[in-house]
Amino acid sequence: MNKKICITGASKGIGLAEAKLLSENNELFLHASNKSSFKDTSFKNAHLFGQDFTNLENVAIFVEELKQKTDSLDILVNNAGLMFIEKFADFLDKDINTLLTLNLHAQLLVTKKLIPLLLKSKDPHIIFMSSMSAKNRIIGESVYAATKAGIMQFAHVLRNELAGKIRVSTIHSWGVNTWNDTEGAEILSPGSIAETLEFIISRKRPFLVESIDLGHEAHWNGAAAPWSPKL
Repeated sequence: MNKKICITGASKGIGLAEAKLLSENNELFLHASNKSSFKDTSFKNAHLFGQDFTNLENVAIFVEELKQKTDSLDILVNNAGLMFIEKFADFLDKDINTLLTLNLHAQLLVTKKLIPLLLKSKDPHIIFMSSMSAKNRIIGESVYAATKAGIMQFAHVLRNELAGKIRVSTIHSWGVNTWNDTEGAEILSPGSIAETLEFIISRKRPFLVESIDLGHEAHWNGAAAPWSPKL
């Protein structure tokens, strides 16, 4: 594809799988909360950045560092995020603030500040990693679900605002094996999400995957997931 691709939260899990899959023929701009988080630094044509987005001042620092490496972008993958699971009454205030800041506020700021670089591309695309939590009611995921629902609705509106200029897509996935689950667990692999991302960004305009839901054959629907806290 020979694209300039920025992936936030790229040092592990889904972001790392995306970076590995897309590293062969693209120039990558990979973000993590700290450069030391990158255990694999063998990516071809990759620039590594370390800024903790739970401090929103670091968003501007990251963008300025990125601009020193490139004056344009083709693809922005908003992947950075955290998941805390707890009954809402037991949630710590600091954990609520962290989820709202990293999963929602920081993603909006990163997107806003990088739109000028994306507009310099002939085929720009923004992809948000949301979650099926945005559409469901899993016990223990109240705050996480609120952030992902916010991202989902933000992407819908942004898609309309940028129509004809920048394509905007959202990936909603059920549980993904980013917690070191045992092999064979009934849960998605990060590689499956990466393959979906590759499919989305390889579609030619005007085709657009607005949003896509990813699940496991054995996935559950209801109030409780295997990781939900006991009531």
